Amino acid sequence: MQRLEDFGVLTLGSRLKRLSDLMFRQTDELYKQKGVDLQARAFPILQLLSVNGNLPVTQLADLLGQTHPSISQMSKKLEKSGWLYHEVDSRDERRRMLALTPQGYELVDRLQPLWDSLKIVMERILEVAGHNLIDNIAVLERELAKRSLVERVELVEKQQRRKQVEVIHYEPQYQDDFYRLNRHWLDKYFYLEAIDHEILSNPESNIIEPGGFVLLARLEGKIIGTAALIVADKSRLELSKMSVDEQYQGFGIGEKLTKAAIDQYLATDYSTLYLESSRKLLPALNLYRKMGFIEQEAPFQQSHYSRADIYMEYSVGV
Repeated sequence: MQRLEDFGVLTLGSRLKRLSDLMFRQTDELYKQKGVDLQARAFPILQLLSVNGNLPVTQLADLLGQTHPSISQMSKKLEKSGWLYHEVDSRDERRRMLALTPQGYELVDRLQPLWDSLKIVMERILEVAGHNLIDNIAVLERELAKRSLVERVELVEKQQRRKQVEVIHYEPQYQDDFYRLNRHWLDKYFYLEAIDHEILSNPESNIIEPGGFVLLARLEGKIIGTAALIVADKSRLELSKMSVDEQYQGFGIGEKLTKAAIDQYLATDYSTLYLESSRKLLPALNLYRKMGFIEQEAPFQQSHYSRADIYMEYSVGV
């Protein structure tokens, strides 16, 4: 039979919770032996109030990384025992200030030797473990505060999805996908021009037969992105017809297609790879710059496309 430990890091939260419950339970027993009716979970509140003095409930919750209701619940128990009291903040009547009573300070003084002994015990246990667990827990807390598990899992899933995407060369069976994906973004941001319709409707005669290339991003048999290298003249290729299915944007598909297009260009004898785009498409322009394209003055007076207002050329090594 498998145990919790057999599942490795996936059970980290459960094992930390189990360890926390065990330590709280054994510390409660220790308090009971000393004749103190106190829960171990109250220790951080007592310590912070004894060191810092009066504190608002909200600030105490922030310092402990706990919720406002949980702090209120524990403080009520301590108040009932006579170790804590609350008062309304004179500067803001909406805030409750918590403070130790004289009996509370006496309790802290009484328990300090016990806490010192507990500290020694815990340090010895950690020495046996051979690792600085406290520092490692601090690292975990900082990392999860910067980016949650939800965000991190989403990122890994995107990375895994990107690895599964294959870039393939055009086949006639994908003509509808080539047209559909490009038509979608053109309709969303601009409109379908006559030259767009002609190229998208006949990629073989307009792109491939003159010596160009159509690249497709495929995931689990579905075409989710496109890119084309269109022959402009004897020395220049145009990167065009870049599109990614909206459902898969943010997965790095555009970058993967652009890299594949650049690699294809570098394998040819053409001396220049350029593109035309619109300053309206900021994410696309950022991608092109990242991949080595530099804005330059266009070598021609008028673009094929009415939407184009920026000309960029690929520079090796940028």
